[in-house]
Amino acid sequence: MKRRHLDIEALRALVAIDEASSFSAAAQRLGRTQSAVSLQIRRLEETLGQTLLKRVQGRVDGPTAEGVLLIAYAREILRLNDEAYASVAESAATGSLRFGVPEELMEHVFPPVMRRFQALFPRMRVTLRTGPSPDLRQALAAGELDLILFKHCDAATPKGCVPVWSEPLAWMAGEGFATGLPTPLPLALFGENCVFRIAVTAALAKVGVAWQLAYTGSSVTGLRQAVMCGLGVGVLPRSLLLPGMVEIAAGLPHLPDAHLAAAFAPGQPHPAAERFVALMGEELRTQRGMRAAA
Repeated sequence: MKRRHLDIEALRALVAIDEASSFSAAAQRLGRTQSAVSLQIRRLEETLGQTLLKRVQGRVDGPTAEGVLLIAYAREILRLNDEAYASVAESAATGSLRFGVPEELMEHVFPPVMRRFQALFPRMRVTLRTGPSPDLRQALAAGELDLILFKHCDAATPKGCVPVWSEPLAWMAGEGFATGLPTPLPLALFGENCVFRIAVTAALAKVGVAWQLAYTGSSVTGLRQAVMCGLGVGVLPRSLLLPGMVEIAAGLPHLPDAHLAAAFAPGQPHPAAERFVALMGEELRTQRGMRAAA
């Protein structure tokens, strides 16, 4: 029987397209041109004799049944490949890296990622800063950090940055509170320079809804408790909805999607920093069960 070999970089491109839902975003994430990624997928389809992606008017409309099957295998192949490489080559990497992440990732997402990162790079010293995304971006620009993960609500990923995660923002209230919306609307929000808060207040101002601040804090745990207790209406990524909270589907303006992106200090990013970003994306997909950023 003739042996068949799948191009591992083509598999990586296929997974990136599935996560990003577009060739252009996948190409940006992989650091390649869109035409190069398209060629990889075409050759992969020719090798297998199967169409892997649905295309509608030149846009990706999800994987085919064969694509879904291959993507599941591809994720496992890539995981084993990357871990094998890391265990042999990357474990000898030494030095220090300065990371910045939003505080709300610290409770559930960061701990398992850091355990995996330390297993891959046991000699790498990491210093960590948490804070609002505008502060982290300012610290990166000032040369104080090597890598940041930051939130934004823009339609497109900022130039030079890498999309990591995306999901809808949702209005949330405690189960009892959601039966009516008082005026002015009491809100439970993060601090003034939080991108979610900026998006919320802009949306309310656009439709002329009066509001007042009922709770402000920096942790997801605190904000969700305030919402469940009925102090006010909160806004979080939809996957963070907990029992005792309900999504408000009517009576409030549409909100933009919440995005998480990565930005590196000028120059060639350290492979360990790039690996950290990949691990964060993997963990978010595992925990929140949604597609990564488009």
